[in-house]
Amino acid sequence: MSASSMTRGNVTIGTRRRALSPAFFGVLVLAVLGSLASRAATGADAITVTETTMPRGAEAPALPVRIAAPRAGKALPVIVFSHGAYSSKDDYSVLLDHWAAHGYVVIAVTHRDSIRLGTTRGSNDPRFMSWRLDDLKQVLGSLPQLLSVVPGLAARTDSSKIAATGHSFGGLIAQTLAGATLRDPVTGSAVSHWQPAIRAAIIFSGAGAMSPVLGAEDFAALAVPTLVTVGTLDLQQAPNLSGYEWRRQPYDLIPAGQKYLLILDGADHYLGGRVGRDDLPRSPQADDFVAAFQAASTLFLDATLKDQPPAKARLSQLPSTPAPFAAHATLQQR
Repeated sequence: MSASSMTRGNVTIGTRRRALSPAFFGVLVLAVLGSLASRAATGADAITVTETTMPRGAEAPALPVRIAAPRAGKALPVIVFSHGAYSSKDDYSVLLDHWAAHGYVVIAVTHRDSIRLGTTRGSNDPRFMSWRLDDLKQVLGSLPQLLSVVPGLAARTDSSKIAATGHSFGGLIAQTLAGATLRDPVTGSAVSHWQPAIRAAIIFSGAGAMSPVLGAEDFAALAVPTLVTVGTLDLQQAPNLSGYEWRRQPYDLIPAGQKYLLILDGADHYLGGRVGRDDLPRSPQADDFVAAFQAASTLFLDATLKDQPPAKARLSQLPSTPAPFAAHATLQQR
């Protein structure tokens, strides 16, 4: 799509259909593909889910974007989400829609490494990292225009309260936008992609230190409140370390102070086949893993983005050692 045109389409908001006329947002052009009502954990029709696209440049495909938001409420904080490698925004609705139902505007994208966009699983283009960072920087830099796709949503959103979140590869992206540095593989120098708008981070089965692009010292710059989630049977990708040991490293290496660790006992990388992939066997504990993640992440977001006193008090009372939190789950702080 060129920067001078916009696809005409219809958006369904509730039971009304409204025709969209062409509009221009400078270099940003949004093509609204459609909207649909989504049933949320708190009741039917509590949220809207809108699909749209953002142009990325003359030689790049448009960026698919999913916006889940409550139908009611004001001063809604924002969550941006980056999916796991080869996955897509559509493989995490059980988490994204839960956040939306609890009072957040949740923006998720599908990166160019997704198999849904034609990438072969297992391929490893060195540009994937920079492409992903550019995608979310574009989202953060264009929030007013992006939110305007959903009628009335921009006026109900507090864009000063944003959390960067992500799973697996997306967790690495989230921690990088939240302040953790990367290493130039040639010079070894630290490179920051910190986005000042980010007030909190959720790293879900992310990445620990991995030479030469990420050293243990690179986590020191991650200063915002952070929740790290890891399964005891998480995917192993670092030599000489289990998946659990490596993927909990962001918690162990970042500076203490409003840092939290959710451990899911018996959970694999995909929460028992509930998120990230739809071609894996379902674990009998999968629903428990999802429920624990939903509860812990919402508690964390309520405390750090909404500044809710009960949530803040509960987090402050957590011990520095694992404490029972939910079925198959412990939660701790440092």
